[in-house]
Amino acid sequence: MQKMTKDAEPQSDGSAPRSHLMRRLWAQFLSPYRGRLGLAFLFMVALAAAELGFVLLTEWIFSGLQPNENSRFHAAARDVMVWGPVFVIVLGLAQALFFYLSAITSQNIAVRTLRDLQRAMFGRITELDLAQSQDDGSGQLISRFTNDMTVLRESLTRAPNGVRDLVRLAGLVGALAFLDWVLFLSVLIIYPTIGLPITWLGKKIRQLGRSVQRQIGDMTGLLSETLRGQRMVKTYRLEEQERARLGEAFDERYTLLNRLIRIRAANEPVVTVIGAIAIAAIIGIAAFRIEAGFMTGADLVAFLVAMAMLSQPARGLGTLNSVVQEGLTALERVFDVLDRTPAISDAPDAKELSVPNGQPPEIVFDRISFGYGDGPAVIEDFSLTVPAGATVALVGPSGAGKSSVFNLIPRLYEAGSGDIMINGLPVRQMTIGSLRDHIALVSQDAVLFDVSAGENIGFGDLSADQPAIEAAAHAAAADEFIAGLPDGYGSAVGEGGANLSGGQRQRIALARAFLKDAPILLLDEATAALDAESERLIGEALIRLSEGRTTLVIAHRLATVRHADLICVMDKGRIVEQGTHDELVDRGGLYARLAALQFREEVPA
Repeated sequence: MQKMTKDAEPQSDGSAPRSHLMRRLWAQFLSPYRGRLGLAFLFMVALAAAELGFVLLTEWIFSGLQPNENSRFHAAARDVMVWGPVFVIVLGLAQALFFYLSAITSQNIAVRTLRDLQRAMFGRITELDLAQSQDDGSGQLISRFTNDMTVLRESLTRAPNGVRDLVRLAGLVGALAFLDWVLFLSVLIIYPTIGLPITWLGKKIRQLGRSVQRQIGDMTGLLSETLRGQRMVKTYRLEEQERARLGEAFDERYTLLNRLIRIRAANEPVVTVIGAIAIAAIIGIAAFRIEAGFMTGADLVAFLVAMAMLSQPARGLGTLNSVVQEGLTALERVFDVLDRTPAISDAPDAKELSVPNGQPPEIVFDRISFGYGDGPAVIEDFSLTVPAGATVALVGPSGAGKSSVFNLIPRLYEAGSGDIMINGLPVRQMTIGSLRDHIALVSQDAVLFDVSAGENIGFGDLSADQPAIEAAAHAAAADEFIAGLPDGYGSAVGEGGANLSGGQRQRIALARAFLKDAPILLLDEATAALDAESERLIGEALIRLSEGRTTLVIAHRLATVRHADLICVMDKGRIVEQGTHDELVDRGGLYARLAALQFREEVPA
């Protein structure tokens, strides 16, 4: 039995260590931009130096305006009047320039990193097996690219601000120590207390952020499900039921976001209150030291200017914490996807499947058993030989395992036991790419992308030119209706082919299979749910497509397979009958009963 698992599960508490996430982000995604990061850091240092110069300039100005023999600087009042405004403007321009340069450089790195993360995550999702991709549901996966990336973008773009604020903080702290070491020690004792409540708030934010992002994935899935099923919802008048179902999800999101808002909002007041306490203590200590002659009024003014300038980066670092915590939660979910490895992959000694031109292959199923995850077996002891160039049909009641057999051939799923061999080579010993290159699939649900009709056909062979695409459309009886579209082959088909009828969608999918020109053809209810004219056109095209190919057909409508070389009747994962249409009808078994219902024939008892 096949069991699909995720290789990288979160820790028991559902989270990964912050240091591990940050180291991994650096190693895999940030380190390629170390040169740009170095340049951004130089701009940040230059900004801090300009701010330090502004603090010292303030002391120089006030020392000149109020001369004092204890002052560090002894400037003439005339010099201050002439050069003071000039130096203020120069340093102000320098701060503005270096702030701008550090911002655009660091933010560019952030958006580049976000792009790389998105590419890596989508690349990994495309590598995963079908079961692994479906395990989370489309809502959860879409949420990784929408909500998680939005949160992560905010964190990545704000994180460089934190580095800049830290550098500025270091420069201003150095200025405070230089101006008066006693007042500096007072600040050093008071300000670290900010970290205690901020750390606690950060943990709560991360826990709530994880719940918010998980709930958004569930809600996205509900929305997608409801919007896809609008036809059924309206026909069965389920609008009220769907409103109630989505309403519960919206209410849950409101509750979680409201809790998160309250905790995030607490960051700023905490920083403000502790900052006010620090300022009050500093003023009291400074008044005592001025009275005792240990510092001057110019020193105090410069110290307070430095403290005022320090409050902005300190406040920024305080509010940054909540954003970083949410970003780490989103990053954790992104890495969860990146850490998954395909359960189905090429064997170390895998060989390329090679089928000589014009020689359709033989397919052999040797005692195959298979089940989805931990569920019961849906295929048991399935053996079948599909002769080269033959058309073999699989029929039987729903749930008999027909589609599961199809899924095993291109290794969308892996058989739990037994082998599937193509020209004597087990599919497990082939490279997955070469195996799938030799298979074309036409299913009941024609998958079309929101691009032009020509591009949808061209997916069968990305190297095909326009004449080849048009030839494939002609073979699939699609060229006539495509020519009638507003822009011909350049006409957009809409999301999922919404601009086309069911028969037209099916013919474009069939043209794609013609273009691929693969030696193995899988037809899964390719003519189901079509009007009579579309069924006739597609049926004729399928006969042409099957020529010279090894073809397996799934059909509930027996009329579409009555001329197959071999019909296999499946029930409960096994082949219970096989033969031609006439042979099976004569036997009076399951196929004969199905035929009697569909053809209303007289079947011998």
